[in-house]
Amino acid sequence: MILSLAACGKTTAPPATGATTAAQSSAQGPAPTFVAIARGKVDVEGGLIHLASARDGLVSEVPIVAGAAVKAGDVLVALDPRPAQIASDAAHAELVSANAQAQLLRAKMPAARTRAARVNEALSAGATSGQSADDARQALAELGAEIAVADAGIETAKQKVKAAEYELQARVLHAPVAGRIVTVNTHVGDIVSAQSGQLVELLPDKPRIVRAELNEGFVANVQVGTLAEVSSVASPGKTWRARVTRIGDVFGPSKLLEATEEATDARDVECVLEIDAQDLRIGQRVQVRFLPAAK
Repeated sequence: MILSLAACGKTTAPPATGATTAAQSSAQGPAPTFVAIARGKVDVEGGLIHLASARDGLVSEVPIVAGAAVKAGDVLVALDPRPAQIASDAAHAELVSANAQAQLLRAKMPAARTRAARVNEALSAGATSGQSADDARQALAELGAEIAVADAGIETAKQKVKAAEYELQARVLHAPVAGRIVTVNTHVGDIVSAQSGQLVELLPDKPRIVRAELNEGFVANVQVGTLAEVSSVASPGKTWRARVTRIGDVFGPSKLLEATEEATDARDVECVLEIDAQDLRIGQRVQVRFLPAAK
């Protein structure tokens, strides 16, 4: 919707060409002119991270609490590893067996080669029949094929070991990036599954941004690089400087309407601004005044 300042503040909406706002407090002096105004909400680049379990199982460890700072790779939630550990042990045992089988067959190879060579020498000397030589060569070829099958069995067993180790790792939920825990929705002893939904919500250590809803009547007045003043709806006396980094390509209805406001057919486009304001909280409502380009 074309946002009047009645929806975002207590001044009047600017014309599309830009106008001077009502004077701020005498301590601050007259406010700068602005070319557009919009509702906004504080967010973090990329958004909050919602983490769920990749496997079904019994929660055996939850070493974090809401508000805790974590590093990338820290364990957040662990499931009972015993079922996956049993499968992993079995896969390792199968690999040991496959290696032993291949080693046994290879141990037979020197004797088979020696026998084949001696039979060939005897055949050349006329001391044995051609059938004996054929049998020796056949035995050597079959032994080579058995070794090849054993080697394939080793590779299969190695893949089973990898799959079993992956299953073990999948039962542990790690922090993908450094950040701070927002909520923890599970406890030791809970039964969870991949369909259980979010177990942990993580606020990543990334720059704060503001997602503003810019009305289609003001879009032409704002470009990437445009500076803006951001003020908290709860504390309008304090402002932060921000800069537009991205303007959306798709119009849609407002997502920041107050509960008492009615939806209209006005269309807004998302405008993202970078802001250096770690004291602003994620989800906090703000008002954004876009300043004219410096001359």
